[in-house]
Amino acid sequence: MADRPVRMYLVTNPGPLFGPGRRITFRSAAPAGSVVTLTVDGCPVRARLTDTALNGGLLGAELLISYL
Repeated sequence: MADRPVRMYLVTNPGPLFGPGRRITFRSAAPAGSVVTLTVDGCPVRARLTDTALNGGLLGAELLISYL
């Protein structure tokens, strides 16, 4: 089984949880469509990886926001 390339992702919707203007980037080797857990400011959050290409060679990731 071949190793998957590690890609750089940019969260496209950080505003509702972390305020406007917040830039969150991270690396992952998981395939598009996967849900990954990452820690931002000490808080665990989940993001779905996309294959949407953004500027600067980044791919998009969307925070999964659920309100209780």
